[in-house]
Amino acid sequence: MKALESYLEKTYAAVLFELADESGALHVVKDDLDCWTGICDMVKDFERFIISPHFPSEYKQQFVRKMLSGKIADLTVDFLVVVIRHNRTKFLSNIIAEYNRLWDVREGYCPVEVTVARQISDDEAKKLAADIASVMDCKVLLTLTINPEILGGVIIRYDDKVIDNTVKGRLHKAVETIIKRGKGREINEV
Repeated sequence: MKALESYLEKTYAAVLFELADESGALHVVKDDLDCWTGICDMVKDFERFIISPHFPSEYKQQFVRKMLSGKIADLTVDFLVVVIRHNRTKFLSNIIAEYNRLWDVREGYCPVEVTVARQISDDEAKKLAADIASVMDCKVLLTLTINPEILGGVIIRYDDKVIDNTVKGRLHKAVETIIKRGKGREINEV
């Protein structure tokens, strides 16, 4: 079922992205979706109402049209109404996340996840992002994760690549090397 949900989310986002691109409204739709997310974050009852199966779809569609028409782009309103009509509102936050991912890619951003052992300052994060950007030759969209178990250093994840430059990772590699060398000596001694 997860595969179907993921497919639906990506399909809805891709269709909206394509329609927004064709009408020259990529940024406008992104801002509208960010506004929608902000409303849902601030007013949890609104999000529950939109997702709830206890209210008729037609009522929710009319409510959204009345609330948002003239305030956000017609394309965005129409899209939200379609999502409501087809009972896909529980996927809406993931659809928006996928739209934002497509927008980031279009704008030349490379999403990079960095795991560190301790909280770093904003200045350190900016320098880290700039260093990674210069090596990767792209704009970096940095996500920081804190994991004290790595002891020190960083783990960098982008695309399907992982660079483990942690103290824990280096110690693990050193132990593996020692074990391999030790096994090689045992074979030679026999």
